[in-house]
Amino acid sequence: MKEQLAIQKILQEQFAKSQRANPRFSLRAYSKKVGVHFAALSAILNGKRNVSRKLAVRIADRLYLDPQERSELLSLFPNPKKNSSSLLKGLVLEPTYLEMNAQQFKIAAEWEHFAVMSLLQCHEFKSNITWIANRLNLTETRAGQVVNRLVELGLLNIDKNGEWKRSEKNYRTPDDLADLSLKKCHEQTLELARESLYRDAVEERDFTSVTVAVNPKQIRTAKELIRKFQDDLCDQLETGERTEVFRLSVQLFPLTALKKWRKK
Repeated sequence: MKEQLAIQKILQEQFAKSQRANPRFSLRAYSKKVGVHFAALSAILNGKRNVSRKLAVRIADRLYLDPQERSELLSLFPNPKKNSSSLLKGLVLEPTYLEMNAQQFKIAAEWEHFAVMSLLQCHEFKSNITWIANRLNLTETRAGQVVNRLVELGLLNIDKNGEWKRSEKNYRTPDDLADLSLKKCHEQTLELARESLYRDAVEERDFTSVTVAVNPKQIRTAKELIRKFQDDLCDQLETGERTEVFRLSVQLFPLTALKKWRKK
């Protein structure tokens, strides 16, 4: 019962969070996000249906829970019975989700961290929580959380005079968790782009797209060209006096049902 209350609470909190960000976000849209049928999700939220461990894993992944949250949730669900050979393998059967801690996960997954790091490079930057909150449209509480996390991980240094400076410290993370945090980051990017589409004048943004027939074997080359373009464009945009922070997002994705070309 404890595990059912825990996942019910997480589902309710995440749904409320999505609705605060987008009041038009419906329960039906939420069911698609978590990969659970609308009727089943409604029953779970109302405590009328139990969640299995397998479904709990899927929900944790679809909600992009950070490693600590994921570990705490799944620890409440009993592991399925293992045969003697499985027992000998121990924890190798499941990925270790605490290799990347919750703080590192949030750095990669939540847009505000990279925004603050970029804001530090603006010429009029002020080492002040209120100033950062106003520039990024954040609450002071949220801005403070972001700054504290950057300091804790050594990505932001505060000198004896109270001035803030970026460090060059980097992290390498397990591929599975890096992928999970990046998925959450991309989801936030799409939401930020949607808000910009209706908020910002066309002179202040650029949204373009092209549909093209492609040779799938050229995708790797396409990724390399996109990254080179991003680097070249960033070099150009960073010349002169920097006063604002923008996010550049380029999406390349299939519209057709993919054939198994990867194996060829």
